[in-house]
Amino acid sequence: MEMLMFDINRKINTPIYIQLYENIKKNIINDVMRYNEKLPSKRQLSHYLSVSQTTIEHAYQLLCDEGYIYSKNRSGFYINDIVNLPVTYKTKIPESHYIEEQKYQYSFKLGAIDKTHFPNDLFRKYAKEAFDEQQIDLLDSGHKQGDFNLRKEISYYVFHSRGVNCSPDQIVVGSSTEQLLSIITDIISESKYMIEDPLYKQVRDLLKRKHIPFDFIPVTQNGIDIEQIIKTDSDVVYITPSHQFPTGVIMDLKRRTQLIKWASEQDNRFIIEDDYDSEFRYSGRPIPALQSLDHSDSVIYVSTFSKSISPSLRVAYAVLPKNLIALYHKKTNIEGGTVPRHTQYMLARFMNEGHFERHLNRMRKIYRTKRDIILEQLKKYPETFSISGELTGMHFILNVHNGLSLEECIRRIEACNIDIKPLSHYRFKQTDEKPHFVLGFGGINIEDAEAHINSLIECLTK
Repeated sequence: MEMLMFDINRKINTPIYIQLYENIKKNIINDVMRYNEKLPSKRQLSHYLSVSQTTIEHAYQLLCDEGYIYSKNRSGFYINDIVNLPVTYKTKIPESHYIEEQKYQYSFKLGAIDKTHFPNDLFRKYAKEAFDEQQIDLLDSGHKQGDFNLRKEISYYVFHSRGVNCSPDQIVVGSSTEQLLSIITDIISESKYMIEDPLYKQVRDLLKRKHIPFDFIPVTQNGIDIEQIIKTDSDVVYITPSHQFPTGVIMDLKRRTQLIKWASEQDNRFIIEDDYDSEFRYSGRPIPALQSLDHSDSVIYVSTFSKSISPSLRVAYAVLPKNLIALYHKKTNIEGGTVPRHTQYMLARFMNEGHFERHLNRMRKIYRTKRDIILEQLKKYPETFSISGELTGMHFILNVHNGLSLEECIRRIEACNIDIKPLSHYRFKQTDEKPHFVLGFGGINIEDAEAHINSLIECLTK
């Protein structure tokens, strides 16, 4: 099958991937597309229909999940063998319904930041500059790795704050950690991954969508189990060593050096270091990035400005080893230039003029104050609560040990209209029936912090 012939209606609210899914499904049921017939590749079809490969990927994944098509490793997607229905398939485009996000009286949501201290005046000034007629070059698409001025500021920042050694030429700017991971998995193809358990669900979901083999590695009190990695045939390890998400565990130096030694033993082994919130460490010296210990070009460093500035900024970055940058430039189908150039301009100016460092210092004090208010209240109930992972970042683990089960804690929390996720929400293979919760405090106003935590304490102790 060379191509799929159908019209995309861009004027309706139905997503394009749903339209594609419905049309292929209809043709399979009506026996227009038959068993073992090969579908166009995602790249071919995205070019033909002028849509993104992600759109094609979502449609194909839906069809795979429902059994209409199947994939062959390194070959593509094929029509599955189904029993033909005796009626013509008629599709009805579902109406789009807006679902309002649930509102909570008290929220310990992860990923939220302190919006009241965002530097609005500075970004308003930079936005005006970005659209000044003298910045006409910003209307061009720009470099696929991101604007050089921004990459230069990032390289300077990560060296002085995290010990990361790199040049601007090694940096790739993207719209999110997930997008960068997608690029990295395109570069490091034919590899088997290991990811931490627990971890972000988005990492697991991306590997599944791209049909990349992976396994889980448990997180202990000192970091991941290195011995288990050594015993596997995995090539790539994805970790959050400086503040493991979501447990808050810090990988000790011995395990860091063991992991780098493992990676250096073979050219195809790599470590992806996700340093998502290392800017906010509240006691002791900052922990250098794992990449700063690497002398074998084995560590890929990934971070984001979502916590340090704002999630809506949609700017993340990866530092690729020199050998992978060469592979990156050889790939012709890698998506680049996903961050608007005026956003890159504003961020580069913010960093160049020293405002980013001052903003971090200010926010570090603010988040420490919030954390301390919450911890002070929890420490009044040592027989009920204990905490861990509170030295860094904008969340920590709250352990409840007053005899309540996890199910009873969740039932009470829901009844009290409180938004907080259990640690088990981020687990995959490991089971955890104990009442452990991931408490985020970044988005709570300082003046509301005490009321928030007291409501949770009352909910779990009454």
